Amino acid sequence: MTTSQTPSGFRGYLDTPSMGLPTSATIAAMTTALESWSEGRADYADWERSMERCRSMFAQLFDVSHTTVGLLPSVVPAFAAAAASVAKSAGTVVAHRNEFRSVLLPVLAHVDEHRIRWVDGPYVADTFLQAMDDKTAAVLVSAVSSHDGGRPSLATLTQAGASVGARILVDGTQAAGIVVPDVAVASLSLFACAGYKGLRAPRGAAYAVAHDDVVSGFGAPSAYGVSDNEEQGSYGPPLRRKPGAQGLDQSPAWIAWVGAEPALAELLLQPATDRESRVVGLAQKVRDHLLAIGIPAQQTDLPSPIVTFRADAGDLLDQLTRRGVRAVSRLGRIRLGFHVYNDENDVDMVQDVLTQWSTRPHS
Repeated sequence: MTTSQTPSGFRGYLDTPSMGLPTSATIAAMTTALESWSEGRADYADWERSMERCRSMFAQLFDVSHTTVGLLPSVVPAFAAAAASVAKSAGTVVAHRNEFRSVLLPVLAHVDEHRIRWVDGPYVADTFLQAMDDKTAAVLVSAVSSHDGGRPSLATLTQAGASVGARILVDGTQAAGIVVPDVAVASLSLFACAGYKGLRAPRGAAYAVAHDDVVSGFGAPSAYGVSDNEEQGSYGPPLRRKPGAQGLDQSPAWIAWVGAEPALAELLLQPATDRESRVVGLAQKVRDHLLAIGIPAQQTDLPSPIVTFRADAGDLLDQLTRRGVRAVSRLGRIRLGFHVYNDENDVDMVQDVLTQWSTRPHS
């Protein structure tokens, strides 16, 4: 497996679920772009070619056609488009009450809350299945949960959705670049992900793979979501939406795409199954250690790169920080997220802290 090229200073970094670390090539590319901009030599057309190469590489990463990939600054426009389409039909939307807001709020902006069937509890497929019936229009779910770290079986949800005619709308932000979806992404009504976590890009680069019925719900395309002609350029009518999910394209944060390109290129050098095996293997060692010291980790259908557990956050986080481990607390759970730049040393650091912490008296 290709060794990840990451700038120094990342030892003990287990906060990829908040923000992934860039590749060295990403830093170099962005530095060059900023220097050319500051010196008046930059041509934004070059940066937009980086954007189009990102479209092709993302398509390759997930084995889809580039025409089904939209390029966005965040996942919000993609879920807004899907919600606008769902709002035109009857039926309910199944969603977890603790879903990440960038996924949930665009849906609530279009779908009245009385149509939402909230679920609570472990972030596993069965939690969602219990709320699905023949009145379900869509299921909103993350490939890996941000708050809980659970990795539900998308295959199970997709099969259940097909049986009742429900769309499966997936946020892949915590999974993309780390683990391989257990379904073909092209089979989902929507698969959207931000690039600044597992895909190791700057914030401002995001992707959406969407069916045409999702794209048709998007009522306000940007100038980048329509086709230009050479004479008119970016001026005047008519509205000619780009085909497929390219119609979701938004005006780009140029430098973000310059940084995203080498990050995707590096991921493509690494066999996806090898990358997943290594990362979830590290996470599993922490899960096993938690079990050994009597602390239950979250439930999960599939092996997850994120480990969460309930703890006195302030006390334990202080100990982890003093040991050199970067982690966070979300909704009362300590969250540890692994990626390719982590190794056995990070596992050892966490296990040492957990062992010491578990043997101390707690109020």
